[in-house]
Amino acid sequence: MTSYPPDGASGWSASFLGQVLQLSTLGRPDLLKSKLFALCDRGTDLPDCIALAPTAAELVECIPWLVLQDGNEQWPGHVRATVSDLARRLGHGV
Repeated sequence: MTSYPPDGASGWSASFLGQVLQLSTLGRPDLLKSKLFALCDRGTDLPDCIALAPTAAELVECIPWLVLQDGNEQWPGHVRATVSDLARRLGHGV
């Protein structure tokens, strides 16, 4: 994969900031990208992607990053088909 999170450390958000322990999680855009990548790459994470309930705009926003994550010439088409299927399942009319 190219740099992850895509925009560096800014993709993380603090979940808990204690005196001794600090917990961070991926922000929603990067969590969605990681779940979509897993869906495209392994065919898993469909329930998680559905549970995240991304908007049509969020899905479109993820595609440029996703297509760069594999050098296979068929990967971009596979990504678009997978994201389109997810959008259909979510009722986005694609």
